[in-house]
Amino acid sequence: MPLFDWFSRKSAAGASATVNGIALAYRDEGQGEPIVLVHAFPLSGAMWEDQIDALATRFRVVAPDLRGFGASARGSGMASLDQAADDVAALLDHLQIERATLVGLSMGGYIAFAMLRRHRARIARLVLADTRAGADSEEGRLGREQSAQLAEQNGAGAIAEQMLPRLLSAGASAAVRDEVRKIVVANDRAGIAAAQRAMAARPDSNSLLATIDIPTLLIVGAADVLTPPDEARAMQRAIAHSTLVEIAGAGHLANIEAPDEFSAAIEAFIAGPQALGRAGGGLAGQW
Repeated sequence: MPLFDWFSRKSAAGASATVNGIALAYRDEGQGEPIVLVHAFPLSGAMWEDQIDALATRFRVVAPDLRGFGASARGSGMASLDQAADDVAALLDHLQIERATLVGLSMGGYIAFAMLRRHRARIARLVLADTRAGADSEEGRLGREQSAQLAEQNGAGAIAEQMLPRLLSAGASAAVRDEVRKIVVANDRAGIAAAQRAMAARPDSNSLLATIDIPTLLIVGAADVLTPPDEARAMQRAIAHSTLVEIAGAGHLANIEAPDEFSAAIEAFIAGPQALGRAGGGLAGQW
């Protein structure tokens, strides 16, 4: 099923929970060991459709729309990434999930670092995908503020046009580009602006890496220009006993450009190498 078809049909069928004073929309599919998927900027939980299909056959998969995105409360947004991490922890409380495998891609990875600082006991395993540990440079913070103002003035469509060339590889199909664009433009301009400012204010998380003592998988698209493979390799060297999977040809949204490989990497990480065939596709990279 095309990604946006799923988004159109399923988002209304998803659940909503009041956590920390807001209505947080989420998908909760499957049974078994829980996996929580935390989405990238400027998308929503709709970006995880292929992973939900692949993984919910044997795991319980939870995919929230972060505040200000997707079907979650609109007209405002996250005050900080710590607040977003607190929302994820509160959603786990609502769902009566004590610990879960936490998967964060891009902004979702930044929120995973906030979870490590504030709710480490809730993380059974960690997957950091197409993200980085470092804080923004002064130039990066200025760029985020300019992007926040662009969203406020011109809406989500302007952000989609600005970011699409960097979110996807040069080889991404027109259909994939259209699907990603539709997810982005469905978001709230205030939520996009707030998230840019929250990311600009995030602390450096490099000091956390050596303290991570839970099983950790890093995934990166080989063609990611926003958080290049060198970022993932540096994190892998700093996190003891971690594993790196590099997906050939995929850009920043590796889960969308190479959904089978991305899902297979997570399934193999949790369930063992014998599970690779269930999620479809093989791995282009290294274990």
